[in-house]
Amino acid sequence: MNLVSTNPNTMEVIGEITCTDINSFNTLIEKSKAAQSYWKEITIDNRIKIFKRVKEILYNEREEIARLITKENGKPLFESYSTEIIPTLSILNYYIKKARKFLKPHFERIKIPVMIHKKSWIEYEPYGVVGIISPWNYPLLLPMGRIIPALISGNAVIFKPSEWTPLVGEKIDSLFKSAGLPENVLQTIYGGAEIGEALVKSNIDKLFFTGSTRVGRIISKTAAEKLLPVSLELGGKDPAIVLPDADLDRAAMGIVWGSVMNAGQTCVSVERVYVHEQIFESFLNKLIELVSQLKAFDNSPYYDYSNIKLQAQVDIIREHIEDAISKGAKIIYGGKFDKNKVEPTILIDVNHSMKVMKEETFGPLIPVMKFKTIEEAIALANDCDYGLSASVWTKNISLGKSIARKIQSGSVLINDCISYFGAGEAVVGGIKMSGTGRVNSRSGIMEMVFEKYYNYDTFTWQKKLWWFNYSEKSTKIIKEATQFLFDKNPLRKLISGVKVFPELLKRK
Repeated sequence: MNLVSTNPNTMEVIGEITCTDINSFNTLIEKSKAAQSYWKEITIDNRIKIFKRVKEILYNEREEIARLITKENGKPLFESYSTEIIPTLSILNYYIKKARKFLKPHFERIKIPVMIHKKSWIEYEPYGVVGIISPWNYPLLLPMGRIIPALISGNAVIFKPSEWTPLVGEKIDSLFKSAGLPENVLQTIYGGAEIGEALVKSNIDKLFFTGSTRVGRIISKTAAEKLLPVSLELGGKDPAIVLPDADLDRAAMGIVWGSVMNAGQTCVSVERVYVHEQIFESFLNKLIELVSQLKAFDNSPYYDYSNIKLQAQVDIIREHIEDAISKGAKIIYGGKFDKNKVEPTILIDVNHSMKVMKEETFGPLIPVMKFKTIEEAIALANDCDYGLSASVWTKNISLGKSIARKIQSGSVLINDCISYFGAGEAVVGGIKMSGTGRVNSRSGIMEMVFEKYYNYDTFTWQKKLWWFNYSEKSTKIIKEATQFLFDKNPLRKLISGVKVFPELLKRK
């Protein structure tokens, strides 16, 4: 069976890839485990050398890769650079510079006086073989954001790209092969849900999934049966709050971009807009003006938004609009559908009984709701099962920070949206139904390792006062030790210390 890759703008078939044999998983895992046992012993400096070559190859082939993303995903070439190529190079840069520091063992001094002779330290161990399942909406950036820290920290990776963008997945695989990554340290598998399910059920050591909350729940249940650690980056319903003092031109431009970029097919896109009643009409007028200037795909190389990649997503977008209208909402711009082409749509008179304000749309809709007070805006922003990201638009940065701290989400941007996703330094991840785990920054590489604690005694001759056998005398000593360690009275501490100290010098 083959995966057929189609351009959503032209419906042209651009390539095919043979699906992975589901019966080959045991062999795949064995190869990965054997490769990982070798790979983890390679020094971090030598691993980093390979990633420098990956970065160089990606940069040199950037035009070819950007055009492949545009063909397979549909997004404008501009966005293939701005939201895929540039952020991926940035993340490579970040971990090339920081991985050595993040993974360096560190000593932990034990300060309990009866243990001051102990030496202890923490090392970071790779999990082993990790599975990475990635979506189609950012087919380069999202998988690379996981693959880079996973490999650089010493794991082997089994990578399943989306069945809707397998050609970009194949290109990722070739980048690492060309850079000299040892055989089987990265294996790429192809197929639909059945291949993803087989990966979850296989003998991997950790799973990373990026995709819908619905599928994330299924994966969580399957993983829980065998206590497989999972990291889930799921859906969002990100709010934008526009305060009366905001620069309306800038806020409108930012929110239109945050709603329609990648045709709204972004987990951290702006999906709900709350505007103060004093500026509501002015803001709407600016939204309409900006959206009306956007250019749909029309066979020219330069356009602002593409068709929707999947017909199932078109159906959800249509359902959200129809549900909103049936409950009193009005379309003030857009609303037209032509097969998988969806016109950016502005809705007003919306409320939280509507799907468009509560469920992830994943399309170019801008529902705008009026608020009177800041407290009301915060309550509306938090009235959601998702908690991925949010934005606040105001000239008063102190006020913006105050509001941001009260919003229940994994991140809040003030006077911007989405752009943090491509910065290696930025922590990305959600709460509530938006998932678990984190991407990028130190947190991203810590997801790929577990802390292993080491400790040794310098007094190899010592008999511990807490060892067997317990007696009346040893019980008195442990009580004195408690007083020595925690009593606030210096004299009592001193007296107890004098009694305890000889016991610490006893030989076995």
